[in-house]
Amino acid sequence: MDRNKNYLLRSFIITLLIVIMLAGMFFLPRITLFDKTLRRVDILGDVLQKDSLGNVIAETKMDSMWGFVDSMNIAMAEPEVIKLDYKDSVPEGMVAIEDFADSTGVHRDMDKFYSALDETKNRQVRIAVFGDSYIEGDILTASLRNIMQKKYGGNGVGWVEVSCVSEGFRNTVVNHNSGWSKHHANDKGGYTSSMASLAGSYFIPSGEGKLTLSCQERQYPETLSKCDQVSVWYDNTDALSMMLTLNDSISKDVDTNGYMGIQCHTTQMSNIKKVSLSARGGGVVYGICMDGKTGICVDNYSLRGSPGLHLAQLSDRFMQKIAEERPYDLIIFEYGLNVASKKRKDYSAYTDKFREVIQKFKSNFPMSSLLVFGASDRDERGNDGGYHTMRGVEELISYQRKLASDEGVAFWDMRQALGGDGSIAQLQSKGMAAKDFTHLNFKGGEHIAQILFDVLMNGKMNYDRRMGND
Repeated sequence: MDRNKNYLLRSFIITLLIVIMLAGMFFLPRITLFDKTLRRVDILGDVLQKDSLGNVIAETKMDSMWGFVDSMNIAMAEPEVIKLDYKDSVPEGMVAIEDFADSTGVHRDMDKFYSALDETKNRQVRIAVFGDSYIEGDILTASLRNIMQKKYGGNGVGWVEVSCVSEGFRNTVVNHNSGWSKHHANDKGGYTSSMASLAGSYFIPSGEGKLTLSCQERQYPETLSKCDQVSVWYDNTDALSMMLTLNDSISKDVDTNGYMGIQCHTTQMSNIKKVSLSARGGGVVYGICMDGKTGICVDNYSLRGSPGLHLAQLSDRFMQKIAEERPYDLIIFEYGLNVASKKRKDYSAYTDKFREVIQKFKSNFPMSSLLVFGASDRDERGNDGGYHTMRGVEELISYQRKLASDEGVAFWDMRQALGGDGSIAQLQSKGMAAKDFTHLNFKGGEHIAQILFDVLMNGKMNYDRRMGND
């Protein structure tokens, strides 16, 4: 054996192979372990161009490996350049959305929605707002829908359940119904969560169930006086028979095709102003969606007195069907005031349970941006004779913010956006809130919808600049 043999060439080849292997690992997709995404292997990281603070100025995003292998040839898409040193611009006094999806600020949960807004000319971009009596009757959501549809197109009121407590004063659609066995999540009995829609309700025909929804021209006629398509949502469990009539003139059977289970029947026609549905037989009817073919759709899912925990009990079967047929680009949760108490400072029990809601929606709607609203203001008279935020509300908001942070979703401090301490009393003095110093009225809903719209548009502007789209 030659002890003096020269191994220099062999060492060089081994070193070269290791360098090539490490360089190639940069092109592998990121690995996620225990909900944590590991950093990409990048042996050139120390020589990339950086700013004065040491931040990388730009990075080639390689998370997608589509087209990586094509007859043993590498075929990568155009690189997406993200400005990592971009600092969001927020006007003075605006309370911006806090996004906790990525601590580096590169990939944010709201980006899914901001990106979707560029597609409104080709498809529906949908927003779902879940909340309590603060938004019932389409308060806040009516104005948000109108502003968004005026900017991005679209018409129609969106989701309307067969019946609810606010149908008598909801100004955005006229609802007449009869002949139904009604079930809601806040009923004391007779409610089965596995049968419910996202609204936490379901309806069974008693003999013949009838539902008539009419567009109206009193409130936001430009966007709500007509729609272009209607979708009937139902669960055909036992030969459900339904007849759909449009504009009192065109009638057609809702053909279930003999399929059992949750279904959506959509009919398109220009200038739909009225839709009537009659149903008989065994099965469940959930509601009707009245939409445009493209543009913005805002669905209101309100449930009076609810802290939102019923959402954790909804059927994955229904949620997955919605995600397939009516996917949302933005899902908003407005809850909290029904659990706020001036004697309570620890809300961990509540947010621990609401965590199940967030995780359930993240699982069933992975392509949706999730946005948690901090509780709004709720005032009481203080020792100084003025109105101030009730003790416990600020603590609740801090727990909601931590929940959003823990789950990597977005958060908006609605109370602070309204003006902070005593803000609901200020709105009440201007005729925008009820005398209970808790709830908004429709005028107040318009006020906060405009605030929210401005916040969303500011977020969209920053997204475009960060992505180099401006």
